[in-house]
Amino acid sequence: MPKKLLTVILLSLTAVVYSSGLSEGRDVNIIGQYVQQREDGKKSISEILYEISNIYAYLDNNFLYEIDNRDVEEKLISGLVDSLGDKYSYYVPSSEADDYEEALTGEYVGIGTYLMKMNPSLMDPDDPRTYMIIISSTFPGGPADRSGLRANDLISNINGEDVSQMDAREASRKLRGKEGEELVLTVHRGDSEFEIRLMPEKVEVPTCTYGMLDDSTGYLQIISFAENTNVVVEKALEEMTSDGMDALVIDLRNNGGGTVDSALAIADMFLSSGRMISVEYKDPLKRLGMTYEADKEVLVDENIDIAILVNGGTASSSEILTASLMENDRAAVIGEKTFGKGIMQNVIPIGDGFIQFTSAHYLTPDGNDIHEKGIVPEIEIPQKEYTDEEMSAYADFFNSFETMKWVEENPVFSDENIDSFIKENSGKGVPEDLLKMLVINEYVHSMPSDERPVALPEYDEVLSRAISYLKEAE
Repeated sequence: MPKKLLTVILLSLTAVVYSSGLSEGRDVNIIGQYVQQREDGKKSISEILYEISNIYAYLDNNFLYEIDNRDVEEKLISGLVDSLGDKYSYYVPSSEADDYEEALTGEYVGIGTYLMKMNPSLMDPDDPRTYMIIISSTFPGGPADRSGLRANDLISNINGEDVSQMDAREASRKLRGKEGEELVLTVHRGDSEFEIRLMPEKVEVPTCTYGMLDDSTGYLQIISFAENTNVVVEKALEEMTSDGMDALVIDLRNNGGGTVDSALAIADMFLSSGRMISVEYKDPLKRLGMTYEADKEVLVDENIDIAILVNGGTASSSEILTASLMENDRAAVIGEKTFGKGIMQNVIPIGDGFIQFTSAHYLTPDGNDIHEKGIVPEIEIPQKEYTDEEMSAYADFFNSFETMKWVEENPVFSDENIDSFIKENSGKGVPEDLLKMLVINEYVHSMPSDERPVALPEYDEVLSRAISYLKEAE
C-alpha cells in the first residue's frame, strides 16, 4: 500500500510525515566542540541533536557489543513523539506497521473495534481512562458489537494481561487477537466490572450502509470516514433520491472519525452556502484561520428534512459533519452528547513506520470549540445506566452462549420469539432491554449480510424518535 500524507481525526489507528531539515531559534555556530547557546539559555533542537550524535559516536567506539542502528532510530523517534505529551500523538514502529496498513485495507482478523489508548508515560493512577483501553466505537456486526461492547467502555485486561503499560499499537494488536483463539476481556462500564469472552474472526470494516426505511425516509449510516467515503455516500444519496426519498436519517453513532476531506465533501452535498469549518494551525504566516465554505452545488434538495443521530462514540470527523449541518440549520441532532475531539492529526510514513502528531485545532461554523466538550443534541436521549449486579448477570449470561443457542433452536426472527426469549430468561438478573438487545443482535447477525435489514426502528429508541421528528416536520 503506498504511504500518503493524510490529514485525519482518528481515535484509533493512525500514523505521520518526516522532515529532514530541523532548525529552531537563532543560527547555531559550531566550532570544534563549541556550540553557541540561545539567548534564553535553552538548547535549540540543533544543539540537542549535536549532543546525541556525539554520545552515539562515543558509544559506538566504546560500547562492548554491537549496536542495532534500526533499534536506536526507532527508540529515538518514539522518545521524541512521547515527549510531546499529547495523547493523540504517537509513533508506529516498523514491527507494527504491517498491522496498521492491514487495518487500513478494511479487512483483518479481530473483534471489530476502534480504540484509544494513552501512552503509558502519561498515566494518571487516579484516572482509569489514562491507562485502560477505551472503546471509542464498534464495527456493526463484529464480535465486539454482538457482545454488547459500546463506546466509552474501558478494558483493563486481555486474557488476564494488564494493559496499562501497553501503547496504542500493542493494545490494538492484543485486542485484535488471533482467529480461532478466544479472548477474555475485563470490561469496566461506569462503576461496573465484568468479563466478556469473544472469538476473533475476519472483520470487514464497512464504509457505510444505507436504504429506505419506508416509502419516503432514507437511512444512511456512516461508520467511518475513509478517503472514498464521500464517493460511496454520493452513490447512496443518488439511489435513495431516485427511490423517492423526501426525508433522511444520518446515523453517526459510534463513528470514531477519519479523513477530514471526506467529511467536508459529504457536508458540502447538503449545503449551498455557509462555513463548514475553520482550522487554526501553529504557523500564523501560512495557514492561520483557514476556513472551508460550502459551494453552490447541492446533491440533496434543501427541502429534504434531515435528522442526525449521535452518541458518545460520535467523534472527530463525525463531529465536523454534525456541526456543519446543525449550525447551518440543515439538520436536527438527536441522541447523546458527542465525544468532543476538536483537533486534527497529520499521518506520515517515516522509514518503515509511521508517526501521528496533532497539527491543527478546528472550530465549528459558529466558532465553537468542541474539544473535550462535545456537541449537545437538540433532542437528548441518554443511554440507560445499570447496576453492578445487572452488569455481572449480563456478563454471565452472555458468556453462557444461551442467546446463540436460542436463535439456533428458534431461527425465525419475530416479535413472538423475542418476547419468548425475554420471558424465558427474565429470572436471571439481566435487564429486559439488554436481553432484547442480545437476541436481536444475534438474529440480525446470524442472517446473510445481504439479507440483514438496514435498520430496525421498532427496536431503536433514538432512530424511532428521529423518524417521528421527520414526520412532524413534513
